[in-house]
Amino acid sequence: MRQSTLQMKKQFGTLATLGIAFAILNSWVAEAGSMLAPIALGGPVTIVWGCVAAAIFTTVLCLGVAELASAFPGAGGPYHYTYVLASEAHRKFLSFVVGWSNLIAWWFIISSAALFLASFVVGMAILTHPDYVAKAWQVWLVYVAIIVVATIIVIGGNDIMSFLTSMSLYWSLGCFFICFITAVAMHAGEPYRNASFVFGNFSNESGWSSSGTAFVIGWMLSTYNFLGIDAATHLSEEMPHPEIEVPRAMVGAIATGLVTAFLFLIALLFCITDINEIVTSPTGVPILAIFYQATGSKAAAIALTCLIFVSIMFSELAGILVAGRTAWAFARDNGLPFSKYFSELNETVKSPVRATLLSSFLAIAYGAIYIGSVVAFQSIVGSSIIMLFTTYAVPQAILATRGRHLLPARPFKLGKIGWALNALAPFLVIFCTVILCFPVTLPVTVGTMNYLSVIVVGCWVLIVCFYFIAKRGHYLGPVLEMPSDMHN
Repeated sequence: MRQSTLQMKKQFGTLATLGIAFAILNSWVAEAGSMLAPIALGGPVTIVWGCVAAAIFTTVLCLGVAELASAFPGAGGPYHYTYVLASEAHRKFLSFVVGWSNLIAWWFIISSAALFLASFVVGMAILTHPDYVAKAWQVWLVYVAIIVVATIIVIGGNDIMSFLTSMSLYWSLGCFFICFITAVAMHAGEPYRNASFVFGNFSNESGWSSSGTAFVIGWMLSTYNFLGIDAATHLSEEMPHPEIEVPRAMVGAIATGLVTAFLFLIALLFCITDINEIVTSPTGVPILAIFYQATGSKAAAIALTCLIFVSIMFSELAGILVAGRTAWAFARDNGLPFSKYFSELNETVKSPVRATLLSSFLAIAYGAIYIGSVVAFQSIVGSSIIMLFTTYAVPQAILATRGRHLLPARPFKLGKIGWALNALAPFLVIFCTVILCFPVTLPVTVGTMNYLSVIVVGCWVLIVCFYFIAKRGHYLGPVLEMPSDMHN
């Protein structure tokens, strides 16, 4: 195993690591930005119980990855684990595919957060100026501005990223309490909804004849709100004790995400007066419409939405930070084109500036698709779920197949349930992949077509071709930085 000669400052402690993990998930905020599909796929039941089911689903995947992060800390995350666990004959190919899948998924995550932010800006403009009709290119320009600003902060503020990630945790939790209390206290108009509506009302407006199918699709889409559990693994080389801090942050982020998301959704659903009005809101932002219904005030709705906007901006910062570190680690292992160029650390700011700029540039390029097809861009964003979950499942499948004796001594252990969780992971991801390829609504038209399968398969075909054409004899495998008692 090669060891790293390139070192970054070890600036992330326990709180900062939890901050980066939670900033990416920010589950209650993610729910606020992605409620439209679950509303159509079952309404309150899918929104509330789909959230709980998604958290359980992700936790099963998370525990196995957390154990691997404790055993093999390294900035590459899942592709590092794949390389270490796979057989000599297959380790380079498998880790290469996992590495590229993980990296592309992180670029998609940057895109999705920026799109949410751009949609919030446009939605608030429409709420205050009902006659305004946003053009796709205008949304894209806001999207670009957000990524540019976030990239400048990540690169220029590298020395304070530990502080910012810690602050993001406090900000998100503070905003949660403010939004929760304000929405309930300022409730205007109709009486509060009853518990049977919040926890038991199922309204299938998706066109699917089977309510079960509609719920399952909504459930799988809700996993997006717990996406990115590997974020902390990519900062392992910037922590003093990653084998302890990374698993703790991963599990803590999901637990915090579930509690805040569940309570937030319940509060919103008790305050909703007209669910159809939310779906058809001209703002295109469900949470903005919900806040407006809950408070009866445009100013209050915009103020609460701005709080969430800042929380998602923290997510964007964290996403760009993680994507840059992931690209840098992969370039260091000669997995990228022009790897030598992108593997350089900037001497001034002590961070992978080139790899970070690459990630931001590609996210901006992805966003250009939005101008041509909103549906195609949304499918690209949805692809992040499949591609990221696949990178969690592959090393666990290898471990379950080859045996858990391959794991060295580690602080975080799954014990007797370890093999069962590792073996279950690939089947869960296969199930998720199949479901997410279904169209969200029926009948299918050009405007509602789900292009996710085309995008994911296309990405994997390109990755495999790139490996055999250009990288088969040049990809080096990962650099791992491990405690001395783990080197063997």
